[in-house]
Amino acid sequence: MAMDENSTTKLAIDPGRPSRPVLATRFARSEFRTGLQRISRVLGFKRLQDAVPENWAIPDSAIAVQAIEVASNLCPAFMVRHCFRSYCFGAILAARNNLTLDREAFFIAAMLHDLGLSDTHADDPGSFEWVGARLAHSFCLTAEQTESRAITVHNAIALHTSIGIADRYQPEIALLHFGTGMDLFGMRVDEIPKDTLELVLGDYPRAEFKTEFSPCLSHQAQQKPDSQIAGAVGIGIIDQIREKLEN
Repeated sequence: MAMDENSTTKLAIDPGRPSRPVLATRFARSEFRTGLQRISRVLGFKRLQDAVPENWAIPDSAIAVQAIEVASNLCPAFMVRHCFRSYCFGAILAARNNLTLDREAFFIAAMLHDLGLSDTHADDPGSFEWVGARLAHSFCLTAEQTESRAITVHNAIALHTSIGIADRYQPEIALLHFGTGMDLFGMRVDEIPKDTLELVLGDYPRAEFKTEFSPCLSHQAQQKPDSQIAGAVGIGIIDQIREKLEN
C-alpha cells in the first residue's frame, strides 16, 4: 500500500487489483486476528466495555454538517444511510474496545467513503476507494482542516476495503474498515449487543441495501477490471453481502 503501518504522514497509493492468492492470504489473516480476539473474550482475557448512545452520536460541528451535505448531494439515500451506519458501528466498536478515536475525523471519513461510487464519480480513473479518498482529502483542505487530519481521512477511505491490511492501522482507519464491513458482511457484529444494533438500524434502516448496493460494486468491476474491488468481486464478495445483520 506504499505506506508504513500507523503512518500519519503519507497518502496510501492505489495498488490496483490484487491477485487471488494475495486476497486469500489477506482474508485468512483477518479471520485469524478476529478469531484470536473472540477467543480472548470467551476465555475472559478481554472484556468489552459498555457503549451508550453518546458514543455513536453524530457530531454537530460545521465540518460534520458539510460532510453530510456533500454525501447527500452526491450519493443516493441508501448509500448515505450506509455511511451513517458505518460510522455508528465503528464508533461503537471503539467504545466497546476502549479505543481513543478522533470522532470528527472518523465521521468525515465515514460519510465520504463512498463518493467514488456516486454517479458523478463512479467512472473516474482509479479504484473507487482512492477516487473517494482524493475527493475527501480535498474536501478537508478546502474546509481548512489540518494536513494531518486530511491524510487520516484519505487513508481511512482508501483502505476501507483492504481486508487484512486496514486493521493494522490507527483506529480511524481500522474502524472504518470494520464499520463498513459490519454493515456489508456482519464483521464483528457479535461485539455489539442486540439492543444497540436495533437502535442503529432503527435510525438508519438497511431496507433493500443488498439489492441497491451490489450493482455499484458490479459496475466498478466491469468498468475497472484492474481496480482493487474487481479482485474481491471476482472471488464472490457480492454474494456475501447480508440481507440483514445477524448477531
